[in-house]
Amino acid sequence: MVKMFIESLKNLTTKPVTIGYPHTPSPSPKDYRGTIYYQEDLCIFCDLCEDVCPPGAILFEVTNFEENIREYSYNPYLCIYCHACVDVCPKADEGCLVQAETRLKPLGREETLPKDIKLGYFMDRVTTPKHLDSQWDEFEDRCEESREGHDEFKAEKKRKKKEEMAAKKKLEAEVKAKEDAALENDVSKSENNPEEKVDETAKDKPKE
Repeated sequence: MVKMFIESLKNLTTKPVTIGYPHTPSPSPKDYRGTIYYQEDLCIFCDLCEDVCPPGAILFEVTNFEENIREYSYNPYLCIYCHACVDVCPKADEGCLVQAETRLKPLGREETLPKDIKLGYFMDRVTTPKHLDSQWDEFEDRCEESREGHDEFKAEKKRKKKEEMAAKKKLEAEVKAKEDAALENDVSKSENNPEEKVDETAKDKPKE
């Protein structure tokens, strides 16, 4: 009892071991897996990061079917910080996808959302924290629709190209058939009119 009493008195005069998280940020250990940051001008839009992400925190929306222009979006509050996207990114060594050693602070309902283009277009466009989840769900549907629309566009483009190639081959075949028919007609006329050959030979023969 005496030892416990003395220990309690000591604790009254020493600093607490715990911290007041989340109001006081917790210190990050070395090589801590934090927020993912993206560099658009280095991206080759291979979609590997989107495909490998377990919770689906990375999405690409196709905004231009003709030029295949895509916009990257990332939800840092859905991310599980597994590093899989960075591992699979072929341009990660150049800084296309980088995982910081810090994370964004927990999001309160009245707090301001972080605005950084390196977090992607979605976070840059969301207005209030309370609408984050619902807007992300809507955004997922929109991205899926854009993918399906782009696939249909590519299929239609491929079909038209195939039809154009078939029409071109058909036209070439018709032209060749006409040329062959004309040549065959000329040969037939020559065979049926031997006098014309004799006259032509006589014209070429020099006069005595």
